[in-house]
Amino acid sequence: MAKALFGLGIIILLAALLGSMEYTVYESTEEISMPPMASATGWQPLPIPDVMGVVDLEVTAEWEGAYWLGVASKEEAQRCDPDSQTKVSITCSGNDIDFEIGGPNTENSEINWKVESGEWYAAVGQNSGALGQVSKLSVNLQATASLSSSTFTILLGLSGGTMLLGLVLNRR
Repeated sequence: MAKALFGLGIIILLAALLGSMEYTVYESTEEISMPPMASATGWQPLPIPDVMGVVDLEVTAEWEGAYWLGVASKEEAQRCDPDSQTKVSITCSGNDIDFEIGGPNTENSEINWKVESGEWYAAVGQNSGALGQVSKLSVNLQATASLSSSTFTILLGLSGGTMLLGLVLNRR
């Protein structure tokens, strides 16, 4: 029993050390509906799991063109009420949205975001433009993850406690 506990402590320690490294957990190109005019926004839920507290997650989004992209909460998306088929909202322009990050004032075609707990939506738009055909904006997403510092600390404590218990039981 003592050797098994000590071995389990080592396995937990290895899991903590390996988990503290950064891993790419998601890579995809998302097609987000582009509104036909500057006074509208296109919306799409982001495929980000809510595992906050356990994992630190950082998302990078890149796109091309004279467009903007922002990340907003589910509540903002619901307030802007995008059409269920086109995913375009004429209720909100980029200046009417409370963004977590990005939006019309983004200086380049890339945003980096340390994700917090919640359900998130991408909102896209154009700074100028006339009424036209709804198209799609291709956005390259990459998410990297590592164990949060609190999870790492808990695993280290659990590992040390398990190994110590194994040593104590071995001396009896």
